[in-house]
Order: sequence, then C-alpha cells, then structure tokens
Amino acid sequence: MNEILSFIITREIPVYNKIAVLVINFSAAVLLLIVFNHNKLKDIQSKIFMAMGAFILLWVDFAYLARIAGFNHNLSLFFLRIAWIATPPVFYTVYLTSVLLVEKFDKYKKASYSLLILSLILSAATASTNLIISDVKFTGSTLDIVYGVGFYPFLVAIFAVMAFTVIPMLHVQLKNNTKIFLIGVLIFYVANLIFNITLPVFLGITHYYFFGDYSTIILLGMTAYAIIRHGLFDIKVVTTELLTFIIWIILLIKLFTPQSTTDTIVDSLTLTLMVIFGILLVRSVIKEVDQRRKLQELTQKLRELDKQKDEFLSVAAHELRSPLTAIKGYLSMVIEGDTGEISDKAKSFLLDSTSVTERLIRLVNNMLNVSRIEEGRIVYQLENVDLIKAVQEVYFTFRFEAERKGLEIKLTVPDGVRDNVMVDPDRIKEVVGNFLSNAVKFTEEGKVDVKIGNPTPESVKVEIADTGPGISESEQNKLFSKFYRAESTEGKTMGTGLGLYITKLLVEEFGGKIGLESELGKGSTFWFELPLVKAT
Repeated sequence: MNEILSFIITREIPVYNKIAVLVINFSAAVLLLIVFNHNKLKDIQSKIFMAMGAFILLWVDFAYLARIAGFNHNLSLFFLRIAWIATPPVFYTVYLTSVLLVEKFDKYKKASYSLLILSLILSAATASTNLIISDVKFTGSTLDIVYGVGFYPFLVAIFAVMAFTVIPMLHVQLKNNTKIFLIGVLIFYVANLIFNITLPVFLGITHYYFFGDYSTIILLGMTAYAIIRHGLFDIKVVTTELLTFIIWIILLIKLFTPQSTTDTIVDSLTLTLMVIFGILLVRSVIKEVDQRRKLQELTQKLRELDKQKDEFLSVAAHELRSPLTAIKGYLSMVIEGDTGEISDKAKSFLLDSTSVTERLIRLVNNMLNVSRIEEGRIVYQLENVDLIKAVQEVYFTFRFEAERKGLEIKLTVPDGVRDNVMVDPDRIKEVVGNFLSNAVKFTEEGKVDVKIGNPTPESVKVEIADTGPGISESEQNKLFSKFYRAESTEGKTMGTGLGLYITKLLVEEFGGKIGLESELGKGSTFWFELPLVKAT
C-alpha cells in the first residue's frame, strides 16, 4: 500500500496537469451544486446539465487516474475504460443541451432517441469488449492506448453526435446565450479532434492527450453561462453562491495549513460562522429574486388586465355614443317645439335631461379619447388658434347651465392680452370644457370666474375659479391621475376620473402645463398655460 501511495505522489505528472484537474473538479462541483440547489432536478434542463457535469467528471478524473496508476496495468486499464464509457454520454448530453437552448426538442425527438441508443451501445461495447480499448501500455510516464478493431466505427459514431450538436444551432437565429454555448462546443470539439484523435491515433503523439480532456472546463463554463442567460438561473443568485463557495474553500484550505492551535481554533470558528452566514445570505438572495419574479408576473398580469379594461371601455363607449347623440337630438327638437307646444314645467325637466345627456356624452368621449391618446392613435389638427375666442365659445355654452343653478359666472379678459397658440381647436375647447363642466357641476352656490392673461411675455394662461367645496392637499397630487376621483366635503365622489386626466395629456401634448390651487371649504382654481406663437 505504501508503494502505491509513493508511486502516485512521485508520479511524473506536470504541475499544470494536476492544477487543471483540480480546477475542473472544483468548477464542476460548484456548478452542479448550484443547479441542484436551484431546481432539485425538477426540470429537463437541470437534469441534462447535471448529467453532463457528472459524465465530464468521470471522463476527466478516470482518464487522469489511468495515467497515474501505471504501477498497476489492470487498474490503469480499468480506469481508462470508465473514462471511455463516459465519453459517448458526454457528447450526447452536449447535444441535448444545444437542442434545449434552441427550444427545438420536438423537432429533433427522433434524432435524440436514435443518438441515445447509439451512445448506450458505444458505452456498452467499451465496457464489455475489447473492440474499442484493447489494452494500455506506458512509455516512461506517458500512457499509450492500444485501440481495438471497433475504434474507428466508434469515432465515426462520435463524429455523428458532434455533427448533430451543431446542426440545431445552424437552423435558427442564434441568441447571445446560444452563440456563447456554440463557441464553447467548437473549442471543446476542436481540442478533442486535435489532442484526443489526430495526434495520438494518426501521429502517435500521446503526451498532449490531456489538453483535449481539459478543454471541458471551457465547455462547462460557457454552458453554465448560456443556461444562466437562458433564464434557468438568476445571475444574482449564482454570483452570490459562487463567491460564498470560494470563501468557504479558501477558509477550508487555510484551516489545514500549518499553524498554531490558537490560529486553528480561530479559523475553525471563522469557517463555521461563514458557512452559517453564507447559507443565510444565499437564502435571502433567492427569496429576493423569487419575490421580484412574482412581482414581475403580477405586473404583467395587471398590464394585461389594464389593456382588457381599455378595450372594454372603448367598445362600450362606441356603443353608447350613437344612442346618446340621438337622445340629445330628440330632446332638443322637443324643447324647440318641433313636436308641439309644451308647458314650462315640462321644458324645465327636458332641459335637465339635456344637461345630463351632455354629461354622459362627455364621459363617453373621454373614454374614447383616453384609449386613443395613450395608444397614439389620435390625430391632432394643429392650427394657429385665438385662445380667447375658443374660451368664449365654451364659456357661453356653460353660462346658461350656471345661471339655471343660480351661479354667478363671469369671463375676464384684460386689454392687450396676446392669445395666439398652436393647438388643435377642438381639443383645446375640450380642455376648457372639462374645467368649466367641473366648476359648474360641483359648485352649489357662489360664482365661477374665468380669467385669461399673460403671466409671461411668452405664454398665455387660462384660470377657472369656483366657490365649490375645495380639494384637500393630499388629493391634489392625485387629481390628474387616471380614474382618480376626489371627494367633496359632503362625501360625494367628484367626477369620473377621466376628464382631468385627458385634460392634462392634451395640455402637455401642446407644450403647456397644468395645475390647480385649492383649499377645503374655499373653492378651487384650475389653470393651464400654453406657449404663445412666436411673432414672425
């Protein structure tokens, strides 16, 4: 036994060869641990990656053991057979990874099953016969393989698996993660073709054999990166886990270095605390990532629901507008006497009905405008408009309704006011109409004042002040939001939540700004300001 250990320790294996084996084993172990920690082998991607990592470790480690076990011919041959038994599964799992990354498993299902059977046959033939590996011999410290009569068919079969690995990626538009994986596969394949096949088989050069085996570190790294980018794992969690594992390994190595008893105790406690802290840290990050994923899913569902709601409102508004317009027209005809004389009391009722109908029509138009503005489907007919004239037209429309409620309504325009603005005339009337409608609707007594002026030489401002219930400071910040409705001091819900939102969108579309000043019990002043057309 002592002779065996002495032989292994003193075996002439290059230092970089030993380091490569350690790096591959550590990297593969960490990657496999991460995969298992995340998925517990619940999906096909993690299962295939775990299988590929396990077969790569068998391939690399037992090939290495075969080289250092030259003291025992049979043991060396046994180790080498295990390495070669793992060879077909390595290439097959690489093929499966390529198919999954391009998401074409159904298309290559028959090929996948055929290659699986082929790989099993190759592994079985390697394990139970001398057709592939006949014997081994050593020239100094270099291991030479004596190939069997079935070695070349074995190579042809492996080449077929390699070709099928690349084929799926050549028939699709490659994403960045797939390109990375393809680069890793090509490096792995080229290294194996050169160092595992061409040099030893055809040229008899065997001392570079390990370069082909150790190219698996590149394949593992790029495959892990590709799978992470593919969305199997979150990069934040993986990075945390890797850093944690590296710290554990460093502390563990330090623990076994020669040192005093006190240092050993301190290092042991440090390692214990870091293990506990690392586990808690990883769990915390996983929980955070999981909550973020759930939040993203909920956000997406809310967006879909919001879209469905907008579609419903648009359809409902279209269906409502035509009958409402007809009702308004018939009411107008009756009021004007087209159907005969009516009493003053009946006319009063009909005027109230007309007012309600007009509010309903504005609501319907608002619902249609919201979806059109947000989707960018509305077309603006921008013109040089006299804002005073536009405000006057809307003002006279609402003056009758205000006077019927017993409200004092007044329009004030100082001399010399400049009012030329570049806007859509119909839309700017809609803005003024929304402000006046709210002022008249929610003011039970008192007055409504409309003022136009130039706060600066470059702008014109329209203010509509009322003596209504006022709006609290907390509600003022939300008032121009979609579907937000303030409450009056009497607890009544004010508005539909669309008019002011649309008004804000329109004013901002025309390069202006909008706002209000209000205090509970003292009324409100809504205003908007637009840039003047520059004089030429």
